[in-house]
Amino acid sequence: MRLLLGGLAVLLSTVFFVPGAATQGMMPQPRGGMGAPDPKSETKEGPAEAAPEEEAAEEELPPLPAWPTAVKKRIEFFELDGYFRLRADLRHNLNLSQNDIRVGTAAATYAPYWGPLAERSETNRCAVRRTRTVVGTGDDRGISASDCPQRTLSGANLRLRLEPRLNVSESVRVRTQLDVLDNLSLGSTPDNLTSTGYLPSAPTAFFSDSQAAPVAGENSATAAIVVKRVWGEVDTPLGQLSFGRMPWHWGLGVLHNDGQCWDCNVGNNLDRVAFVSAPIAGHRLGLAYDFAASGPSSATVLAGRPAYGGRWRDGSVIDLEQLDDVDQLALMITRVADETEQADRLARGELVTSYGAYVLWRQQSFDYVNAAADGSGTGTLNRTEDQLGAQLVERHAWSWTADGWARLAWRKLRLEAEALIIGGRIENVSDDTSSISPRRLLQYGLVARSRYHFFGDKLKLDFELGSASGDDSELFDLNRRRQRAIDPNLRDASLNELRFNPDFLVDLILFREILGTVANATYLKPSLQFDFLGALGSRLDLIYSFANNPTAYPGNARSLGLEMDLDLYYQNLDDGFTAGLQYGLLIPLGALDRPASIYLSDAKDAGLAQTLRARMVIKF
Repeated sequence: MRLLLGGLAVLLSTVFFVPGAATQGMMPQPRGGMGAPDPKSETKEGPAEAAPEEEAAEEELPPLPAWPTAVKKRIEFFELDGYFRLRADLRHNLNLSQNDIRVGTAAATYAPYWGPLAERSETNRCAVRRTRTVVGTGDDRGISASDCPQRTLSGANLRLRLEPRLNVSESVRVRTQLDVLDNLSLGSTPDNLTSTGYLPSAPTAFFSDSQAAPVAGENSATAAIVVKRVWGEVDTPLGQLSFGRMPWHWGLGVLHNDGQCWDCNVGNNLDRVAFVSAPIAGHRLGLAYDFAASGPSSATVLAGRPAYGGRWRDGSVIDLEQLDDVDQLALMITRVADETEQADRLARGELVTSYGAYVLWRQQSFDYVNAAADGSGTGTLNRTEDQLGAQLVERHAWSWTADGWARLAWRKLRLEAEALIIGGRIENVSDDTSSISPRRLLQYGLVARSRYHFFGDKLKLDFELGSASGDDSELFDLNRRRQRAIDPNLRDASLNELRFNPDFLVDLILFREILGTVANATYLKPSLQFDFLGALGSRLDLIYSFANNPTAYPGNARSLGLEMDLDLYYQNLDDGFTAGLQYGLLIPLGALDRPASIYLSDAKDAGLAQTLRARMVIKF
């Protein structure tokens, strides 16, 4: 299939690509001829004059100016967009006053959120350390155990996002996205820190003089510069061909989100070859093939042959197995009114509609045993061909996704909604090749938004409803980014929990931090936004959320929580600078409690959670 898709891409780029008509001599060309006649002389008529004996030589006509359409439009070869952001935050009690529930030394049920490292130690816990005397003085610290900030975390991080665009011509371009110091925690790379500890010349962080550049594996988990996307676009008379590693954003971003908002963290990146048609009766058709996963290659495994000296390094990359590929095919149709058209039609009091739908198919035959705790699985690069071959296990998985989106605008009213459903089957989710454990997939979700503008668009009243399906599987970790999506040991024969994209932002605490995303939940969100004094504004969100399947949550109850989020901001759109301060308060409800009837001695009601966040963003 991949060979056929590659051939299709080449065919589209060679057959359908036709340079501009003007360069092919198909546009009207300037024609020579006489200039415009001189205006009539105002001299009165008189007797005819005798003709000269010799006719004066015919004057040479001046050349005509170049035909306007023949002048080639100049384009900027290099364009650069992006932003620089700094975010600071203080999080208080996001673990809801609950700790890990341990069986022996292992956690059987995790706390809802991260906690200070000192609290992992019985001797260094705040309640113990704070009531001791000061080291070397014998004086009492004067701080009671009740004053300990053991539930408070704070810090700051930054990111510089660069999105260069190379315009080869009016119809051909290469686009990229790079992140510099991506979500780097400020103060995390002191110049005396190495992968093995502090330098002997400065044996503690107290002696650091500067911050060093992040080096993956040395003083940081990521490199200082990360290239996230590179793709090409070719405009043709029939549509646009795009290929490479590119973003995908669909509708409201519920499932596929490009992560382009200032507060987003990840974003969807697809290795894709796609063609989107030119408008046909106001609609565009799209066809895309995605290299969703290709498995080990000659660049990632050890050859296992002494003559090769480790990995294969001849410059080429070979996909070492076709059975493990995850193939994905998408068919789309859209009708989107651009901003200019929408503004003109709204000014005339007309109704403006935009909508779209897609169907996506995905399949995989074989996969590899999940990475084991001892590093013997596929989670590491240093595996040989023999080891990987022995870890292949049958999956025979397939799924389809249908997603519809619509937007309606009329006068001061805006309505927008996205709904999706995912169905499929995995014949075997077990890593044990001697047993078969099938699962069915049936997941669905919905988001609907409305907005009404008042007082010259200064006041905005919003309402949002969102829902993601769930199932009865018990959550050992509330955060869906840590909770295992498939547990072959559970008897649940279906996978019904839909997880929204993490960059689909709803609130500040519950879904963003504690649950990780919207999953097995429905929320109601009224909002009020007021822009005053030009660049200053404020926004208030109220979010009530409840579980769709209560038995999955620790409290075995319906209500999840009530959250209030306040945002005060300044924005100068001309200079591209924005700054703001956000405060969030979560009142957790019964679903997040640990009742005594279930947890016995580990019972604990969920406590209030708060966050304070500051931001400064420069967009260019």
